[in-house]
Amino acid sequence: MTDAFYVEVVAPGPSNAIRSDDHPILESGNLAFPRGRYTLDFQPGDDRSSCTLIHRIEHAPLITRLVEAGQAQYACVVSAPVSSYRKTHLSTDARQAVAWRAEELGEPPLFTPAVLCMETLELTLDAEVDGLHPIWDGQAIRLRKGMRVALGSVIQLEASIIHLLAMQEDGSLQPGQFAVDPQTEPFQFIVRLSADLHRFLRYDRSPHRANIMTHIVTACLALLQRQFSDDDDDSGWKSHRNLVAFADHLESNQLGHWTDDDFQPEKVATALYRLVLPTAETSEADAGESE
Repeated sequence: MTDAFYVEVVAPGPSNAIRSDDHPILESGNLAFPRGRYTLDFQPGDDRSSCTLIHRIEHAPLITRLVEAGQAQYACVVSAPVSSYRKTHLSTDARQAVAWRAEELGEPPLFTPAVLCMETLELTLDAEVDGLHPIWDGQAIRLRKGMRVALGSVIQLEASIIHLLAMQEDGSLQPGQFAVDPQTEPFQFIVRLSADLHRFLRYDRSPHRANIMTHIVTACLALLQRQFSDDDDDSGWKSHRNLVAFADHLESNQLGHWTDDDFQPEKVATALYRLVLPTAETSEADAGESE
């Protein structure tokens, strides 16, 4: 239910400064691979506890050769500073699936893509063959296991309420119905959906889907306002790290807090996820479908 996005690391423009490392690295601000590109497609999973990364290394023959020989692997470091959580996931395939246990983090994690050396290697570099800056030509280097030969930009998912939603099909609900219940270990909103609504939200990408999600978010915010308004109770909302992170997200967007007297769930929901109004084209399409 979350759109993919694209991350790119490229060699910087001309500069007199050359970063000092004991081995060449493809990363932002490093001239080791002058034409090198490390691009990444990142697709968060619908379950909020998984993602898929597609690593692409271009114009860095040294790294490509190490990966193809099995001497280096694609990696994604998943971390959550507040929870002191850190785990490195490895993949021999450029398309990498990563999963984690949401209850161990309590907040949207950080993702650091990289390519890591998997064994100790001693190499003599050829700048032309390896795609390197001439300063590395003829240099003898030693790559140790675990060393980074490529490093991407850190990706951080927003601490939005969408990451607190767990969608579940509920056969007891009538067509078009949904209901929201809290779950506290870890905290999340259990959104029970009728079979047709569950199917629609899973597969449809029309503006109607976005508006239904706004309605669901409104219901979740109203639930917070009703049931989690006590600041002082140690077992209340402050005991849930993901709710604390979401409260910070609301504050950073100047949207108040659900404990405020003037908090309006519908106003906040439509500020975070604006309703999509029909255009002339969508109105004509809907009219055609109803004929």
